[in-house]
Amino acid sequence: MKDYDVIVIGGGINGLTTAAYLAKAGLSVGVFEARGQCGAHCDTVELGMPGFLHNLHATWLATSYSPAMEDLDLPGLGFELRGTDITYAKPFESGRNLLHAMDVSKTNANWARVSEADAATQMKALEFNALNLDEMLEVNRRFWYGPPTEETLGRMYKLLDGFLAHQGHADTTGADLYNMTGFEVLDLLFESEEVKTTTASCGWIGGMPPIHRKIGALAAVFMAGIGGPMAVHTSRGGSHALTHALVKATAEAGGEIWTTCPVERIIVEDGRAVGIRLTGDALLAGEEIRAKTIVSNVSLTPTFLGLLGEDVIGADIASRVKQYGYDEQVLFGVYYNLCDDVEFSAAEWDPGIQRCMMGYLGGESVDDMRRHNMNLVSGVIDDEVMGNWFVPTRADPTQAPDGCHTAFIWVDVPPLPRRWQGRQISGGMDAWPELAEPMGDVITDRIEEFAPGFKDIIVDRFVMTPLDQVRNNASAIRANIMGGSVTPDQFYLNRPVPGIITKGASRTFIPGLYLSQSIHPMGASWLATGYLAACEVAEDAGCRDQSWWTHRPWDWFMAHMMDVPMNLGVGAKWLDDAAGGGA
Repeated sequence: MKDYDVIVIGGGINGLTTAAYLAKAGLSVGVFEARGQCGAHCDTVELGMPGFLHNLHATWLATSYSPAMEDLDLPGLGFELRGTDITYAKPFESGRNLLHAMDVSKTNANWARVSEADAATQMKALEFNALNLDEMLEVNRRFWYGPPTEETLGRMYKLLDGFLAHQGHADTTGADLYNMTGFEVLDLLFESEEVKTTTASCGWIGGMPPIHRKIGALAAVFMAGIGGPMAVHTSRGGSHALTHALVKATAEAGGEIWTTCPVERIIVEDGRAVGIRLTGDALLAGEEIRAKTIVSNVSLTPTFLGLLGEDVIGADIASRVKQYGYDEQVLFGVYYNLCDDVEFSAAEWDPGIQRCMMGYLGGESVDDMRRHNMNLVSGVIDDEVMGNWFVPTRADPTQAPDGCHTAFIWVDVPPLPRRWQGRQISGGMDAWPELAEPMGDVITDRIEEFAPGFKDIIVDRFVMTPLDQVRNNASAIRANIMGGSVTPDQFYLNRPVPGIITKGASRTFIPGLYLSQSIHPMGASWLATGYLAACEVAEDAGCRDQSWWTHRPWDWFMAHMMDVPMNLGVGAKWLDDAAGGGA
């Protein structure tokens, strides 16, 4: 077996991003993936009847923010984004709904029907953003696609200072806001429960729970629809198209991908990572492969306690890694094959909700959502169902047979449930098989409350529990979808845990070993962790200066956000704004 300049352990989308960049930069790259195919958290599978395609994990694709769109020419490799003009929607039991739209005037019109004060707050925020667009973009580029630094944090504080002053909150500083919870920030900025809970839910789906300080505060500001349109897309044929494009980018640049090759050990000699050893049941059983650089796209705990071990990393680091949390951002999914589109009763109030592929239901008040969040961290499955719903076929009808749709809902749950509906639950992760169908029934009933007649259009239903997700991807400890929980003690300068990263975002304390998972900001479809690892490996290898490697985060989105095909699967009667409402 030949040696490489770079070995990437794990063929997830961020590992593939790192591999594609480095191979294109001229390094010899080998990717070793345990499963039979790449993209464990960005897969599309056919469930039940032929033609019904489901994205079991990544569905909200934020890849259009990434410089990889242009650096790697992902659109030229078959990655075709699809969207809806309404990007996010939350129906309420009152029959009203709150919307975010690509056209900010439509967002504002919808908000004004709920709260003229909150609509005015939004317009003032958009005004501030327009006046400070260059700095806002630069700070966000540095914060989300750059290594964590105190300097960038200081620029973020200063930007928030100006934002707060523009909103009439000059007595609150950016540093004050950053240290609030998301709920506190929402109370500061808005008055209506609809705006507050919709914003909180959007932060939740983005992996930034509103109950926490720092991360919840940022979500409250940047996901409130006050920063302009959001990148909410699927891709033609499903999310796995992103995996396919990254595989092609790697292969066309000369990288090699070895599937069915689980890694047993990272080889460390004289304190430096120098290679890997494959397991005995790998395609290349027991092989040892050498490389100048090792990049782990496996999450923190299995990398350091499994592939390295305490004898290599030492007792102190091992103790910190054992404390790394995976208990938040864990999902219970129910997937539906439908013979028609979902019709929300709130469409009578504003039909824009029928032109939306993603939203949230449940959580009528901030107090409801706060209770739900507290229950999550206490191991309790909340009695009130609230969660993120998706109808991807409204954006991309190729994901279902003609005239049909797919839909699903994700409910945040504790991975090791201790209580549900007033009864104790034991068994930890092994309790999920017995909970699966009863919870699926309760969740389906809850959707019916917001979309009467939903049950009548169900052709088939499938449940995916946290245990199923772990079985699908062993690196997803406790079924966490972000490479580890995004909490204040595991965010920005502290991610993953102090002592692991010594410089930048991905360089570990073991020379030659880098991470593209469990690092800042979080593992997701915006490809930031893979991009950061690629940048730092290339810098250290002396090959970062490439004529093609020049694009900036957000540039592709800013240039092409209105070019993405929209509403391709929306029913004809919902396409005309004259149908009523404010969207």
